[in-house]
This record gives sequence, structure tokens and C-alpha cells, in this order.
Amino acid sequence: MNKVYVIAGITASGKSNTAIQLAKKYNAEIISADSVAVYKEFNIGSAKPTLKEQQGIKHHLIDIRSYSESYDVAQFQKEARACIKEIQDRGKQVIVVGGTGLYLKALLFDYRFNDEPEIEIQVDEESDEALYQKLVTYDPHAAQKLHPNNRKRVVRALSAYVRTQKTQQERTDNQKDIQVIDADIYFLTGPREVMYERMDQRVEHMFESGLKEEVLALYQNDTEFFMHQSAQAIGYREFKEYFLGNQDLDQTKALIKRDTRRFAKRQWTWFRHQMDINTIDITEANPFEEIVNSSF
Repeated sequence: MNKVYVIAGITASGKSNTAIQLAKKYNAEIISADSVAVYKEFNIGSAKPTLKEQQGIKHHLIDIRSYSESYDVAQFQKEARACIKEIQDRGKQVIVVGGTGLYLKALLFDYRFNDEPEIEIQVDEESDEALYQKLVTYDPHAAQKLHPNNRKRVVRALSAYVRTQKTQQERTDNQKDIQVIDADIYFLTGPREVMYERMDQRVEHMFESGLKEEVLALYQNDTEFFMHQSAQAIGYREFKEYFLGNQDLDQTKALIKRDTRRFAKRQWTWFRHQMDINTIDITEANPFEEIVNSSF
């Protein structure tokens, strides 16, 4: 009963549906490991399952923050591990589902976070642009994930670099690969062109379901919406130039499709190198049946 089952996979591989089928069969509850689904206001763009799609299965760590609140991997690790204990204490099975690799790595492995206070760096006289360019110089990978005007997060990233003299990636690589939660990890994927087509279809469906209207409502309610870290998520950040009048809707849609493909490629590469995964080609086998026959 203490084993946890993880359904990971690239975007549009059917992770959520597979997890829900398994949960129904085995009286399980689902923990979401998705860094975008945590935000209450991000529904269509996050592709989180609707209440109807959840089919009565209890989902944890979905809709737990507002987009204006900060949320990071350390918070996820603490909350997800607490969820696992609480669910298992009630005698139920745990299924973790999501494609945010770092969240899963932090959850399952001996991944520790530095609790030392941030080192103060002299930033009062520095502009947002100057600080961001410093981060680009010292840690370009971390800079790529942040909005240049998000001063607080940029300063935090710079502080981490100054304290450790290591980039974010180097700090991640130094973590010990000791798995502390017993888990079977399944990774859903398929031939590149098939998956790309599925991703494109998902984006089309998002637009038909009102993605533009969802982002517009957030922007109209908060003109600084795109400065929030959460708004850097794929499916949201691409709308900024559209609302500024610098690109049309077709261009925006094309950018979301492009960014989704790029992210999926990084997902596949990351999981292959970071975890011992059981790969399931969704074009060759039914993921639900494959997992039932091999694990449960």
C-alpha cells in the first residue's frame, strides 16, 4: 500500500485521463504535480481536468493558489509529501500525475532546499534591467525563466548565486539521487509527429474553449498580470504581445504551439536523464492496461 504510482509524460500524452481511470479502479486519490494547475484562475491554459472530467476522484494540489501568489518546488515538496502521508493513513492508494519534472524529482528523491537566509546584495540603485542583465551573465538558465521586471525573483536568484557560487542547474545537479519514496514511474510518450499533432489539437481546443477570453479577463482585471511569475507559463505569456497590438491571434496561437513542442522536447530529455522510468508508447499500448498489468 505504501508504493506510490507516478504517471508522468510529455504534454498531451493523456496523463490525467490515465490517472483517473487507475484511481477509479483502485480507489485511489490523485496528487497533481503540475506547476501551472496550482493556480485557481488558470483553467483552460493549464489543461487541468474539470470537475466533470475528474469523475468524482479526489484531486490534491489543484487550485490552491491565486496567480498573484508565489509557489515553488520547495512548497510543493512539503505539501505533496504531507498529502501522501494523509492519504495513505486513510488506507487509500496514491497516484501522482504531472509533467513538471523538477516537482516530481523533489517529491520522490532526497532533494533538499537551502534554508539559509538570502544574502543581501546591493540592489537599491540598480534598475530592473541592470539586475536582470547581471542574472543573464551569471545564470542565463535561471534568467530565462523569469520576467525581467520581476525584481523580487531576480534578486532572489542573484542572491542564491552569490551565496553558493553555483547556477540553479549546478545546484540541482548536486542533489543526491537517493529515492526516498517507493514509486513506480510511468512516462507516456509516442512518435514525435504523432505527439506534435496531439499538442496542436490541444491548443486548437483551448482556443475553441475560450483561452483568449480567460487570459483577457485576467489582464483586464490586473494590468500588471504579465509581470507575475505565474504568467510566464506557456499558454499565457504568449498573449502579452497580442494585447499590446504587436501580433495577431493566429501568430499568438502559433507561438503557443511552438513553445508547447519545445517544452515537450525538454520534458522527454529531462526525464530520460533524471529518473528510472517505464516508458509507454501510447500509440502501441493502452497506458491504463499496461500499468494495470505491470504494477497494480
